[in-house]
Formats: sequence, C-alpha cells, structure tokens
Amino acid sequence: MKPKQKPNADYIKNSLNPLDFYNHELPNARIKRDGWNDGGLCPFHVDKAIGSFRINITTGAFKCFACGESGSDIIAFTMALHGLHFMDALAHLADDWGLI
Repeated sequence: MKPKQKPNADYIKNSLNPLDFYNHELPNARIKRDGWNDGGLCPFHVDKAIGSFRINITTGAFKCFACGESGSDIIAFTMALHGLHFMDALAHLADDWGLI
C-alpha cells in the first residue's frame, strides 16, 4: 500500500480556483467579477452588516472590516474558519477537493 502524500501548498493553490472555492464555502455571496467582491456575511463572527466581508476571487484573499479577520489566500481562510494549523489546513483542502 502506497503511503498518503503530504499536500503541497503551491499545488493546492494552483489546483483550486478561488472563485470555485468561495462559491462552495460562501454559497450566499454574490460573486460577480474579478478582484474584490462582496463576500456576504462574515463567517468569523455574528454579522448583520452585508458588505463588511470582502473576498478577492483573483488571489483568494479575504478581509472583514467589522471583526478584522483577514488572510492572503484560501489556505489562510481554511485555517481561520476551521481553527487549523497550516499543514492541517492543506490536508483538509486536499481531502475535501480530492487533490491527493
């Protein structure tokens, strides 16, 4: 039996389109164009102000202007959303998206 491969960050970032990722993770967000988009309600706090959470579907970056949660890519989003360390977030993404 072949040992399970460790996920590679570059491979995961190159394999997952941020648009597809955020459409899956934030199904109620109204994503319309390249660059920064309204991400809907922030998933990191009880949010009532639509528009305070923004996502960048070109880079995968995210930022909440209400609670301050932010990150540079979909790996950082996964870490923050699920409370995971870097390698665990890579494994989670690889597993969820069938990348290994």
